[in-house]
Parts: sequence; C-alpha cells; structure tokens
Amino acid sequence: MLYSGVQLSAQDTNNDIKGKVIDVAGKPLSMVTIRQQTTELSFTSRADGSFVIPVLPGDTSEVVLEFTYIGKQKATRTVSTQSRLIPVIVVMEDNSLTLGQVQVTAVRKGNVSNSSLLFDKETLDQLQAFSLADVLNNIPGKAAVAPQLQNPQTLTLRTEVDGNYALSNSLGSSIYLDGFRLSNDANMQNRSLSIRGMSGSILGSRSDGSFDVPFGGIDLREIPVDNIESVEVVTGVASAQYGELSEGAIIVNRQAGRTPFQFNTRVNGASSEFSLSKGLSLGPKLGALNLSVSYLNSNKDPRDKIKSFNRINTGMMWTKQFSKKIKNTFSVDYNTRLDDVKIDPDDDSQLKTYSKSRDLAVRNRLSVSLPKSFVRSINFNIGYTKGYQDTFNQWLLNGPPKGIANKDTTGVYEGYYLPGAYLAEERIIGAPGSFSSSLSFASVIKHKAVVHSLSYGLDFSSSFNDGEGIVVNPDRPRWIAINNQNERPYDYTQTPTLWSYGIYLQENMHAKIAGRSLNAGLGMRYDIQNGYGSFQPRINVRYALSKKWEINGAFGIGTKSPTLAHRYPAPTWLDIPLLNLYSSTVGQPSLFLVYTQKIIPDNSDLKPSQTRQAEFGLRFNDGFITASVFGYWKRSLNGFNSYQRYEGLLLPNYDYEYISGQPIRYFPTGDSTVYASASNYVITNGLESTTRGLELMLSTKKIRGIQTSFNLSSSYSESSYYNANDLRVVQADQTYVNAGGAAWFGVYNKQDKANWSLMSRIGTDTHIPALGFVVSLSADIWWQRATKELGRSNLPVGYLDKNLKFVPIENFDASNPDYGYLKLDPDMITIIQNGVETVLPRTEPTRLPFSYASLNMRIAKEIKKQIRLSLNIFNVLNVANGYYKVLTTGPTFTRQTAPISISAGMSIRF
Repeated sequence: MLYSGVQLSAQDTNNDIKGKVIDVAGKPLSMVTIRQQTTELSFTSRADGSFVIPVLPGDTSEVVLEFTYIGKQKATRTVSTQSRLIPVIVVMEDNSLTLGQVQVTAVRKGNVSNSSLLFDKETLDQLQAFSLADVLNNIPGKAAVAPQLQNPQTLTLRTEVDGNYALSNSLGSSIYLDGFRLSNDANMQNRSLSIRGMSGSILGSRSDGSFDVPFGGIDLREIPVDNIESVEVVTGVASAQYGELSEGAIIVNRQAGRTPFQFNTRVNGASSEFSLSKGLSLGPKLGALNLSVSYLNSNKDPRDKIKSFNRINTGMMWTKQFSKKIKNTFSVDYNTRLDDVKIDPDDDSQLKTYSKSRDLAVRNRLSVSLPKSFVRSINFNIGYTKGYQDTFNQWLLNGPPKGIANKDTTGVYEGYYLPGAYLAEERIIGAPGSFSSSLSFASVIKHKAVVHSLSYGLDFSSSFNDGEGIVVNPDRPRWIAINNQNERPYDYTQTPTLWSYGIYLQENMHAKIAGRSLNAGLGMRYDIQNGYGSFQPRINVRYALSKKWEINGAFGIGTKSPTLAHRYPAPTWLDIPLLNLYSSTVGQPSLFLVYTQKIIPDNSDLKPSQTRQAEFGLRFNDGFITASVFGYWKRSLNGFNSYQRYEGLLLPNYDYEYISGQPIRYFPTGDSTVYASASNYVITNGLESTTRGLELMLSTKKIRGIQTSFNLSSSYSESSYYNANDLRVVQADQTYVNAGGAAWFGVYNKQDKANWSLMSRIGTDTHIPALGFVVSLSADIWWQRATKELGRSNLPVGYLDKNLKFVPIENFDASNPDYGYLKLDPDMITIIQNGVETVLPRTEPTRLPFSYASLNMRIAKEIKKQIRLSLNIFNVLNVANGYYKVLTTGPTFTRQTAPISISAGMSIRF
C-alpha cells in the first residue's frame, strides 16, 4: 500500500503512525531518532526515511513525536487521532543561523530529571567550546571564564564546598557518553597516600599545581565538544537507570548519520584547536560511518612555551540497521594527552614534569525493537577501556648526605647513605582499565487513562590497574623521610579488581488529573559497591496547574563507590632512625641503623559515599516568557577523606663502639624510647556536608521588532561541611616539646565550615536570520560570597602525652606550660581592605568587600550556510576587580576577574 510515497508493509496496522523523514532537497534521511514523548520509547527511520510508530490499541490521545538527527534542527510533530491515517512528512533543515529560530542558550528539559538543563547542537556551536568544561560553565552558579587548559578541570554540582569535600562531589558527578559511564575509578596517579594523605599526594610541579585527577571525577579538558550532539546536565535527581553517582550526571550523546565534512578551528591566546569530522552513508546494507579527529595545543606562556598541554582525540562510530527491529552501533575512540613542563634554562634546580596518557575505548550498543510485545525494546551495551598513564617529576637536590631505609619488612637493620647532591626522580606508571555492561528492557502498559512506561534492567562494571605503579630509583629518590617514611616501589598489578553491580526499575507514569497532565517518575535502584548494598529510591513528579503553570518535586538517593586509589593505597613503612652515624672522612665507617614497621592498609570497610537530595520547582510558560525556579536541599554522607594516625612505637635504644679499621659495632642498651611522632594516613568515610540553594532561570522569545531575546539566571547556594570524625589530632610545635611541654599532640573538635554565594547572569541574544548573524551579551554578577568557620575548633579539648595517653582539658588556660601552646589560631584577626582596618573575631565570616560584574560577548556570522565565523570575548571591558587584604601573616591581593581574553573560531562545511 502506498501513501504519498511512503511504502507501508502488510504488518503495519491502521492504528499506527506512519511517515517519512527527508531533508530540504527531498532526500530520505535514515537513522533519524524519533522519540515518542508519552511512552518515552525511541525509534529509528529506515533506509528510505520511512518510519512506523506503534500506538497502543484503543489509545485515542494525541501523540507527540520528536525528531533529531546530526546536523539538523530538531523537529516536533503532534499527531491527533483523526490524522493518524495521513502519513507524516517531516522535512529536517540543516542547523543554520539563517533559520527563524536558533537556540542560543540552554533550556530546562526534564528528560532524565525535573531540573535538567539541555544544550543542543546549535547551542553547543554557539559556545565554541575548547572542552566540555567550557560548556558546563554556563549552568546556574558557574561563571563564564576563558578556557582553562593548563590545569585539570573537574566538575562540581550544586555545592560551595572545597578541598576533599569538592573531590567527593566531583567523584559523584558522573559523565555518561552514549550510555556508558566514563570511569576514573582506576586512576592511581598519586604519590603514596599513606605518607601524604589525599590532599598532598597528587603529583605536580611547584608553580603549575597538580596534573592528574585521582580521587575525583574526569578531567573535562580531555573531552572535545565538536562531535557532540547534545549535553544534558542533571543537577537534581536522576532516573534510576543511572548508577555510580551521588551528586548528579552529565549525559553526553553523539549521533551517527550522513553529514558533510565539517572543519572547526578556534584560537585563544596561546591555545589552538582543530577538528575534522565526516558522516558517511554506506548504503542500505552497511549503514553509516562517522569519523572524527581533534587536536588541541595550549601553552601557558607563548614567550617561552615551557608549560604546555596537548590533546589528540580520534573517534569512529559505525551504525547499522540490520532489520526493522535490530540496530547496532559500534564505536572506537583513541585519545592521548600530554601535560608538560620542560626544563627552564634559567632554573638551576632543573625541574621537569610531565603527565602523559593514552587510552582506547571500544563500545557496542545493540537495540532490539519489539513494538507489538510486552517488552517493547531490549538494549544491550558492552564496553571496554584500557589506558596508559605516565607521570614524571625531576629536581636537582643539593644538601647533606641522607640516610636511606629500603627494606620491605618489619625489623631493625642497617640502611645506607646517599650523597646530598643528585638529580632526583619520581615516576608513577599506571595502566587503568574498565569493563562495563548493561542489559535493559522497556515496556508500556496502559490502564484506563494512565500510561505506564517501564524501564528495568541490570548493569555491572569493573575497574583495574595493571601498571608498574610507583617507580622508585633507590639511588635517586625524590623524597626521603616524609613523616618518618621513605618512598618504596608499589606495583599496581598487585591490586585486585573492583566490581560494582546494580539492578533498577523505573516507571514513568503519564495521566490526567482534573484535566491536567501529571508525569511521575518512580524508580528504585539497588547497587552493590565494595561489598555494601544500598537501596536508592528516586522520584520526580510534575503536574500542570494550568496551561502556563507547572509544579514539580523530586527526592532521591545516589551512591558512589570508592576508587582503587581509595581502596588500595600503598603500604606504610614507618622508618625510625636508631643510630645515625655519618662520617665524611675517607676510610672511616658510617652507620645508619633503622627500624622499619610495615603496615598494610585494609580499606575493605569503606562505604560508598551517599547523597540524599530533595527539590521543589515551579515553571511558567505563556509562549513568550519561559521561567523556572527550583529550591533544593541535599545531604552528602560518607565522603572519602584521609586523616593522620599516630602509631606510638616503643623501640629499644642502641649504643655503639668504634674500633679503628673495623665496622661500627652496635648493641641494645636495655632501655627503650617511645617514638610518638611516627604516623601514617588512612582513608575513612569522614566527610559530611549539607547544601541548600535556589536557582532561577527566565528567558523570552525573540522580540521581532528588535530581533532580540533576553535571559536571566540566578543562583544562591549555601554549604556547611565538616569532618565527621569525632576528634582531630594535630602535632605540637617541637620547640615547646623540647622545652619540657607535656602535650605532644593537641586534640581538637571537628572543623565546621560554611560557604555561601549569590550570583546572577543577565544576557541578551540578538539574532538576524537574513544576515545569518548572532550577537550575545552576558554579565556575570557576583553579589556576595562568604566563608565562615563554625565553632571554636582552634582550642584543644585535650592532649596526648609522649606515651599517647589522652589528657582532657576542661577549661583551656593559655598560660599552662603543659599545653598552653596548643592554641592553633588567634581569636581575633586584623583585616585591612582598601585601606580600612577592621578587627574581627576569627569566626566572623570572610566576605567580598564589594559586588562585582564581568561582561562577556559572543558574535557569530554565517556565510552561505557553509562558513561560520565566531568571536568570544571574556571580560570585554577588561575591568580588574580586586582588593587588598592584610593579615598578621602579611598582605595579599585578590583579583576577582581575569584580564580580557578573546577566542576566535571558524567552522566550514563542505
């Protein structure tokens, strides 16, 4: 049977919706994704562009279809009951600035969550982003800044925390690419955690900071944007489908299909990026092949090019429709990265640092459509990634000879001495890998007037690292006697594989109550992470109060497992020198007698971090103004942290005698000494935080008379956070201990802090289709930002003596010779801001002395729908907002806005 050129098969029923998708030249478009809003099922157009959308028997409601295709503007069609017999012809236009409507800013769209933000392809093209980090700077609460490519960029969502709290938030903010979670769980590019703790173990250079991102989320600099079709930012409660997240999710989609060649380039300062992509149609039998390559080079200072960042990304995606029911997508991605600090000719220390990596990802997605059965679709995903990481640091040391302990066992033995001057090296070689798989099903049930869209399935993932690990050259060690410990080699191949398992059920219910639409997403997820099981209910509900107003609410729990770096840190070797007898005289013996205690950490009891989140929202849309306001609360528990633990070793004293021409003879004296300063770091679930906030977004449609639309976003966020460990121990100043002070360690209450901020972004977008021209202005306004310490954690509640015996302090007395020196900070501080001196209690909040703003501009011009030129200007007025602050430790100047920065870009289709 033939209707308007659309070939229908005999099995297609009269109740189904039939149609065809074509481009503006009338050519059929295959592999167009067609999403049915009510059932949330997705379908794909056939090789001739035709499609059939099954409709539930007896369903008389209208059906809303969304059509998306790479490089095309999204199309929406509403099909009523009366028009179902008429084939739907959908003409998809190329994304172009000459179209009447162009989406320049992100929009609220609740595909996965009520408060999701969606960046479609046109919006992404407008941003001209060097990496995903530039895209995510456009969500509420973030400031638009010039590309930051010299240091790792990780994501935090809905929080004002810092330090290890921010690391936990970043780790729990997962990124999903084409349905696969990008895992950083096998990243172990850190120095010995047992020696330095989480904060001090990340390797980097003195002037350029850290280069790697263990303990946290993905480095966003490594993800290019040019081959991305859409980005959905889930800051609220995600669907139960998504696991291994506690804070939120970024859903990144790439889509296969026929496209012209597209070349993109952009430049900002000493940074440049080039990319080329092409979508090939291989015919009805072979499907479509998409290829992409991207190269980025960035120098910190173009005058010397000592510090640089380089990135190469390549990708191949092959999509084939094996039949009307079976579709398969196979992809291979290969990426490399190099953070490099070359030797400065003027640096006598010969400092050199690099961090390079490469990784290969192979993924496959198989989907089976069963439109007439209870199980409407089956999806099976499987993916494998394997990487190589090499982090290196060298430094010319010049000092006295050093005693080295290098045994891997517990006991007393003779070490040896190294000369004081040599070129020291440290190196960490990792080979992280991951495997993931998921099997999911979708069903649709209609009971009376209620449509139940069910998705359910299971998934599992693994993380492993079989690299050489921490490589130590015994003749040229970089670090010696840190916390009574020397670095030892640590082979990562000894670390076991981490496994996580999950199962979920998600129901999305669509109904009418009092004639208004109700959409409810009810989900339950159960995960087993590091041996701990956790139930995670997730609820998203939306109800239309009228044609213009909608109210919504959500609640959910999410968890994130510990990483390999948390779970399997290097052992601790506590090295206590017992005799340190170095002789520089030729022929005279030296003796370095040392005791080593080896401690193998056991972090098997680490729980997954957890976040409980609730939000309430209101939306308005009258066709001209679109607005939303969301209030949220979230409580984060069991965050990963490290604390210093003192061992208190009781060791025998040794004496010696020297006879000329013979080795030094040593022997125990019968006495012993307590070495209370011997310590190591251990990992706990010690971090907790509570965040409350309010987000407002408002935008208008384009006003035809001035071809301009307006938008506003504001964000208020307040976080209080503390280490849940009951007490913290801080070593006393050795000067007081040597003078006879009884307190070797001060014991203090947990540290409570609170940060809050209020910022807004006001913008305009002027779009003139006849000229293919868009100019956008936006002002980021920081109204206030403050930090406050809660409580008096600077005063000790007790102390530990030399035998590590706890002695309580009822009322602190600063004149007490036993412990009076334990007070950490003064009660009052003197602050001078812009010439005004203020004396404040230490617990008073530190605030911005003024509100400030930064104006940014984006300009884009399209030529013949094939060439697009763009210009991004950050801090266009080059306003240097900043202030001086003088503390007892000295003056500091804080600059709030970076200098003017310009990015230029060009895109060519051919």
